[in-house]
Amino acid sequence: MKPHALLALAALAPLAPVAEAKTKPNIILVLTDDLGIGDLGVHHQNERARKGLPAIVTPNLDQFAGKGVRLDRHYTAAPVCAPARASLLTGVHQGHCDLRDNQFDKALENNLTLASLLRSAGYSTAVIGKWGVQGPGTATEMPAHPLRRGFDYFYGPAAHLTGHFHYPKENPGKDNQGQPTAVFENEVNITDALDKAYSTDLYTARAKAWIAERAAKEPARPFFLYLAYTAPHARLDVPTGPYPAGRGLRGGLQYSGKPGAVINTAKGEINSWIHPDYAAKPWPAHAKRHATMVRRLDDAMGDLLATLKDLNIDRDTLIVFTSDNGAHHECGFGGKFTQDPSFFQSYGDFDGLKRDVLEGGVHVPALVRWPAAAPAGRAVARPSQFHDWMATFAEAAGLPVPARTDGVSLLSDLTGQGERPDSTVYVEYAIRGGKTPAIKDFAASNRGRAQGQMQSIEIDGYKGLRYDIKRADADFEIYEPAKDTHEARNLADSSEKFRALNARMKAEVLRLRRANPTAARPYDSAAVPALAAPKETAPGLLRRTLEKPSPWVPAPREFAAASATPSSDFETPPGAGTVQWEGFITVPADGVYTFHITAGGRAFARLHRAILIDADTAADAAPGKTVSTSIKLAAGTHAITLGFVPAGEKSSLKLEWEGPGLAREAVPSSAFSHAK
Repeated sequence: MKPHALLALAALAPLAPVAEAKTKPNIILVLTDDLGIGDLGVHHQNERARKGLPAIVTPNLDQFAGKGVRLDRHYTAAPVCAPARASLLTGVHQGHCDLRDNQFDKALENNLTLASLLRSAGYSTAVIGKWGVQGPGTATEMPAHPLRRGFDYFYGPAAHLTGHFHYPKENPGKDNQGQPTAVFENEVNITDALDKAYSTDLYTARAKAWIAERAAKEPARPFFLYLAYTAPHARLDVPTGPYPAGRGLRGGLQYSGKPGAVINTAKGEINSWIHPDYAAKPWPAHAKRHATMVRRLDDAMGDLLATLKDLNIDRDTLIVFTSDNGAHHECGFGGKFTQDPSFFQSYGDFDGLKRDVLEGGVHVPALVRWPAAAPAGRAVARPSQFHDWMATFAEAAGLPVPARTDGVSLLSDLTGQGERPDSTVYVEYAIRGGKTPAIKDFAASNRGRAQGQMQSIEIDGYKGLRYDIKRADADFEIYEPAKDTHEARNLADSSEKFRALNARMKAEVLRLRRANPTAARPYDSAAVPALAAPKETAPGLLRRTLEKPSPWVPAPREFAAASATPSSDFETPPGAGTVQWEGFITVPADGVYTFHITAGGRAFARLHRAILIDADTAADAAPGKTVSTSIKLAAGTHAITLGFVPAGEKSSLKLEWEGPGLAREAVPSSAFSHAK
């Protein structure tokens, strides 16, 4: 399709039903940019309004929440956009993601993504809006352009800096790599056609059109849309005029694709319109602008839902609405207005902002709507995190959950049926010289605190938090976030229970992550601690098999119903489509060990919860190729899980190691054991 040779939306999509209910739901993942959890009515603004305080109104999102599911303790992967998006797209937390800290515009690694996962199940895939994980070069050179990471269609800014400007044509500039800020359709720069096109309006209109196109052209094929807004991020730019009358296919925002008039709001004076609910308020300009930006997102969500209803696909569409991190305190490049998050308490009941590992920086809104499967009005208090969406979407699409993801499926939370294991809630992030803003709503202990290297983990309902980390054995502060939203009561030294929990947290953060040389940490050189010796063990690993092959190594939970057989080798039973070995490996001495896997198929190994070797979905994990990794281990017993998808009947798997006093050799069977 040529960049601007699109038919009008209404002509593409009649109002009649387009398809019967699908067994695989359509999936729309809506990611806002710097929207604080407190910016939504259901989370904080409605309460402010009841108290007579300045408040933002979000009627469509309030209704969305009332007819869907609220995940009241959902966490981003990182308190800033690029690493959060990278973790979201690849289904791994920041202890495994290749893009960490402030590595904006770094190429997303060539591995499994939400899009490539769903495309394997027959989904049509698109990203509309901000990308920001593309790598260097022009659109045709970007190694991690969306079209090279599982998406069939891309419409939006590739570079993250373009997302700071809400009128891409009228606000020209340079991105971090010296390229002109630009919006692309696939690999074609279409910025010159976007006269007066306000970003929220543009991406909403294009999303509506793309959905209608899919309904008209492929009514039986499910779709996955990653709709990544740039609001209310950076410059506090506002629309040219009011939201168009009506909603859905015949009203609201419309996309024509015509240069100079690409959407029906591309007229009037740019950056000029304040919502009438706020225009006459005695508020500062930044507050009126921020409220208008949030209200525009709210209108957009109402318009999007109306479009799905017009197409008769709303019941079979799973929509997730969330934000990449906490509320911001910025003006953007060349902006005239600086957002003050304290005016509306955009951080809600929490302390911290964007770039904080305190709750206000990482605790994000998460609303889910899926009428066909998720009962209305549910509120889920169990913690969850961005990497859980890969497992959730896999299960919803009828796919095995990949072993590579750090997440667990949230379907039981959404449907109210069944149980799920605890999510791994883990964050690491670093910013040199940063400080938590000294906002009066925050606890005194959190105002102006040095950030530096930060890390958090949740265990048994308690949050371990470390700020300005200088050494590997630094103690955690321990909080109970469900009761202490401001993280003001540090429990770490209050009893022997919490001193033991502190030791457990220090061990667990070393067992669930891997060092990344591009984002060094003070704890990178610490050895992964061994487990307490199991009381009763037997030789060998436990082997489980599934007859059905898988497009990737499945997560251990996929094998839960399979019977276990002790195994002293890595032989694959005849007829096995997928195999898993699980148990313990005994390390003879402290030191750095290098492990090698040579697999005639797909293989994936974890040591404790850390990824040991990915010879599965990684780009360089071809069958028969040896994949190696080095890791520092303490002597003793370590948990190990190894999965294998044979490429053929006679496919083999070999695991070797070398380390202190050990030449490279096959790991002997005597090193393996399992719990009786």
